Amino acid sequence: MALFAFLVFVAVLNLCIGYGVAMFLGFAPPTLGDAWAAMWHDEDRATVVADVDAEALAQELGDQFASDAEDLNAVALEAQDDLTLDTQAFDYTFREQDSQYTDPDAPENWNLDEKFIETSVLKLNIAMMKSGVRCTEIDTELREARGHTDAEMVQRAIALLKEDCETYLSEQSEAATKFSGRIGELGELRSLGEEIEMTNMQQASQIETTLSNLANMDFTSDLEAANARLITELKSLRIARHMLRDNQEAAFLAIARYENRLDKIEARLFNDPLTNIPNRIGLEVTLHEWWAQKKHATKPITASLYDADAFGLLNEAHGPKIGDQVLHQAAKFIRGKLSHADLAARYGGQRFIVFQLGAGGKMAIKNAEMIRQSLEGFVCMHEEKEIRLSLTAAITEVTPQDTYEGVLKRLEATLAAARKQGRNRTFIHNGRLAEPLDAPPMKIEQVSISL
Repeated sequence: MALFAFLVFVAVLNLCIGYGVAMFLGFAPPTLGDAWAAMWHDEDRATVVADVDAEALAQELGDQFASDAEDLNAVALEAQDDLTLDTQAFDYTFREQDSQYTDPDAPENWNLDEKFIETSVLKLNIAMMKSGVRCTEIDTELREARGHTDAEMVQRAIALLKEDCETYLSEQSEAATKFSGRIGELGELRSLGEEIEMTNMQQASQIETTLSNLANMDFTSDLEAANARLITELKSLRIARHMLRDNQEAAFLAIARYENRLDKIEARLFNDPLTNIPNRIGLEVTLHEWWAQKKHATKPITASLYDADAFGLLNEAHGPKIGDQVLHQAAKFIRGKLSHADLAARYGGQRFIVFQLGAGGKMAIKNAEMIRQSLEGFVCMHEEKEIRLSLTAAITEVTPQDTYEGVLKRLEATLAAARKQGRNRTFIHNGRLAEPLDAPPMKIEQVSISL
């Protein structure tokens, strides 16, 4: 009996609490009697809600939820931007990021199928990425010490750089040996595999030169000169590493195309961890899907390729960490100028590529040129100094007869033609040849951002 009474008490208490909460939130029926009827008589539910303007209530709630969702989305995007800058540009690590890359210190987390040869190429890239992170950290510390460099700082930088070089050589040698044993699987692409081997040997040679310099140069008599010399050594390594990265990414894709595996590549490989937009792999996989869906034959598409002018000088003046922050902001700026249907990707190094879907003719060309001119008005501030970008661009319209590989080659050829004429200009391929685009200056509002 006591148990029954207790259960009744709990039931009544729950009913009262539920009603109170519903009233507080504005969802309760008009009366307690109606609530009771709504609970026990399904046939009377229509009568209960008839006293409430259901459509008005739903509209009011829908509007409120939509407003809240927009506010939350704005906050989330702002927070994501802050997190991206914190984790990518400032901390300059690949850990805990929103990108598709995993921690380079844990390559075993890359869940790839070992039987495919492009996996071997990727493992060469992993060793290079890890070395790049370590070298940037050393470079940043050296730059911050300029003007008050001490012997301890120099010796620490030498030890860290030596350790990085030796670690890279060990990891690269292991990956290269495995890759070399599989070159025979490439068939018609055997020459490509041999080219990858040669590029890796050149990178290894540069690292061995650096190790020799560290062992034989005088880094004690003039500490500031020693600081500058170490930064120069890091620059040489960076240039060789970037060349190797771009070559190996292109090789990865060539092999994947040869093995007809573009649609089977791991999604985690699609994003560039620095800019948070697709990398060359993500770009080609997306274009492969577009062409399979015949988008190029049913919708106008305009493609444009942008190359930042003299970006090596920017890296040299401010350091690769600041250069990477500038690239991050430039990618974010370009993406913000496009619709959700468009595709923007990092095409290697300081180059960005854009495919405008559903845009063609003069308007698409104008949009592409506006991106280039807008970036001229984009100013990054670092230590009260202005960092400005100019870009050289190539534009072409996609035809139904095009392959996407053909479009990429046409853009590269058009950009090369523009480069021969200098910097800060746009060339367009008219279907037969590349020619300069005579575009008037546009009214562009200057945008400034602090790094």
